[in-house]
Amino acid sequence: MKKIIYFLAVLSLTQCKSGGKTGIGELVEIDISKKYPVKELYLQDIAKVEYIPLETNINTLMRSSATIVYVSDNYIVASNTTDGDVFVFDGKGKSKFSFNHKGQGPTNYISLNSIAFDEQAKEIFIFDRFSANPKFLVYAEDGKFKRILECPSNFSPRDVYNFDDATLFVYDDYGLNQNRYSNKPYLLISKKDGNVVDSLNIHLPVRVPNRVFHEVIVDGQTYTQPITLSMSNNRSYGKNFLITDWSSDTIYRLSPQKELQPVIVRKPSVQKTEPKMVVTNNLITDKFIFFTKTVLDFEFVKKTMQFPPIMNMMYDFETGQINEYKLINKDFESSNIDFVSTITTENTGVYKLDIAELFEEGKAGKIKGELKQFLKSLNEEDNPILVKITF
Repeated sequence: MKKIIYFLAVLSLTQCKSGGKTGIGELVEIDISKKYPVKELYLQDIAKVEYIPLETNINTLMRSSATIVYVSDNYIVASNTTDGDVFVFDGKGKSKFSFNHKGQGPTNYISLNSIAFDEQAKEIFIFDRFSANPKFLVYAEDGKFKRILECPSNFSPRDVYNFDDATLFVYDDYGLNQNRYSNKPYLLISKKDGNVVDSLNIHLPVRVPNRVFHEVIVDGQTYTQPITLSMSNNRSYGKNFLITDWSSDTIYRLSPQKELQPVIVRKPSVQKTEPKMVVTNNLITDKFIFFTKTVLDFEFVKKTMQFPPIMNMMYDFETGQINEYKLINKDFESSNIDFVSTITTENTGVYKLDIAELFEEGKAGKIKGELKQFLKSLNEEDNPILVKITF
């Protein structure tokens, strides 16, 4: 029986007061315990939709589960996390470079856990969680090894982001499920030597674990198996970052000047809900906040071996209304729009379309418009199509 790993996205919200029209920069209070009406939205009615086929060649074969790491006008960076592949495309999806340095050598990584891309310096930072000495390996965009950043043994960044010319911004989840965690997990790491140069003034005295253990019996033997609900805690918003934590009731904006501003307060408090009810991000724009709420019902997960139910919600800046929502792509109405927690430019979200599914649905006449035209130049073995949505 396989371990369940559930990737929840970042909580990113920037807002306004509850119950009325407000603007970005004002503090918003959201009551996540309430039931809200459902609203259907067509992507093409609220945003510009761009389809970007990611070039397929012998060196850029992406799994359907590939992770999209970074998207800008000039670059798209992706990876096959399990295999150790890293892919670098230009902003239109044309392949530039690909490499795989998974191995046991001094310039190799055993695991490809977290990736950050510095577009200005054209450097890729890979954190290797499972090496004997946890470290960042730094490569040029073409995969050429550049240097190693050694890390403390009690350090385990799950999320890594390019912050400025000198530092990486990381979330450290070391010891989260063993009650020996740091109460200040948001750090700035030197790109030169890997040292911690600063920490954010976000103090979390009690942190909510994301793992539970249960017993399974296989061939008469009893094993203890972890169930992990994994998520990302931060998201870029142009040059700013939005920071959340399952253990916090407040969402913060972090500026390039390292200024922290509270922008969202959720109620009831996460510490007062049982099982814990957490909020995570889908996407934030100048017009909308798309977020999710999930009840961390580990007993439900253990009994059903399914993920806890997720509720998609949105906040409209213009009207001040909160709704459950369903996003629909007019070109592929049966597709599931699941924004990925990718570093993007301001007011931009992305998600992937699996080619095999597209061809199958195309044969059934369910693909329309511009997307239908794209299929004529592709085949069923090609890489996914990236859908870039600009609000």
